[in-house]
Amino acid sequence: MSLVVDRLAAKPMHRSAMVRCRKFSISVVALLALVIIKIFIDVNYPPLTLSDPPSVSPEPERSPITMLEPLQDDEKSTLAALHSLAQHLRKLVPTAGAYWNIEQLQLLDFKRPWAWVCSKSTPQIQAPEPYTGLLLSFLTQDQCRNHRMIINQPDKCPLNKTFLLLAIKSSPQNFAQRQAIRDTWGTERSYGGRYVRLVFLLGTVPVLDLSPLLEYENSRSHDLLQWDFEDTFFNLTLKDQLFLGWARTYCSRAAYILKGDDDVFVRTPNIVRILSLLGSNKHHSLYMGHVVKLARPYRDPKSKYYIPTSFYMGFYPPYAGGGGYVFSGSLTPWLYLVSHFVFPFPIDDVYTGMCFLVLGVKPVGHPGFKTFNMPNKEKLSDCSDRNLLLVHQKSPQEILKMWGAESKAPPSQRC
Repeated sequence: MSLVVDRLAAKPMHRSAMVRCRKFSISVVALLALVIIKIFIDVNYPPLTLSDPPSVSPEPERSPITMLEPLQDDEKSTLAALHSLAQHLRKLVPTAGAYWNIEQLQLLDFKRPWAWVCSKSTPQIQAPEPYTGLLLSFLTQDQCRNHRMIINQPDKCPLNKTFLLLAIKSSPQNFAQRQAIRDTWGTERSYGGRYVRLVFLLGTVPVLDLSPLLEYENSRSHDLLQWDFEDTFFNLTLKDQLFLGWARTYCSRAAYILKGDDDVFVRTPNIVRILSLLGSNKHHSLYMGHVVKLARPYRDPKSKYYIPTSFYMGFYPPYAGGGGYVFSGSLTPWLYLVSHFVFPFPIDDVYTGMCFLVLGVKPVGHPGFKTFNMPNKEKLSDCSDRNLLLVHQKSPQEILKMWGAESKAPPSQRC
């Protein structure tokens, strides 16, 4: 009996405790709400004192490209402005004793645009680690981009009639890769009035005279650009520079440029459609692809991307993978000119990222660009990945097969 009485007596006490607990919780929540409101008011509406000037709306941040455009007819002023923009590289380049770091910081200290000036001297680097033959070859090129042009296409881009220029890096001996691209996604044609043009970028192979074959190929295709320099992996940066110089002269009105390797598969119609829908703000400052952030140099001498610590120290800038990316054609002259103040680097897509960094143009990632992580081949063959725009490391046979599969599919199932 007493146990029942005790339980009945405990119930009011239990209810009273619950009421007190609820009141305490409500008080805490109310206090937190007041604190949050005060913080919001302090941040958004700071109190004015007698010494405070009247509030003025800040001017919107101007794009470096917008600032450069009025100077384009004055090369001296343009180079001075670009040299000033290049100071952004100081945040990227640590003051280390590595060769490239020293050269780049010296370049930023002086206003002379000598990054790509030809020189007769070969740099002497005392390094404890080995330097590969490719890197030594790069160093002996003397940063010269005044290489003689062997094959040109001066009429490739009719005035205001090139929407997308496909600029594909190829080696002279890669005949099959080039023909597979011509027969598939690289066909020069109009997509709803938007014309696509194609050029292949070549150097030379010293041990093999392919000039008769290349002349014959070009007589049929009219799409080769060739310069007199050794076509190696570490000279892809030089190839990019020579192309930018060519595009600045012969294809300056192209709306967009797709730079890629000759082992990529591209859904050209999809890319044209996406670019056609871009707003005016992206139309003039686009740099889109598979974006890499916070990347470090490869330190393994067995890697083709190997960069010794005595050559470069620090992180790489954000960049789009060189297997394939798209950028606005209007950026071409600025990319070419700003490279006067960016010391040559042997990894081409990293160097391009440095130049875009100076111009204040950030790379935009798109899931359709697959330049590093390759999708499953079976998915590609039946076109089930509808978001795919570009995929890397495909043989000529795979390119032909994938394009054929898409061409045969009914319109409702095409990607």
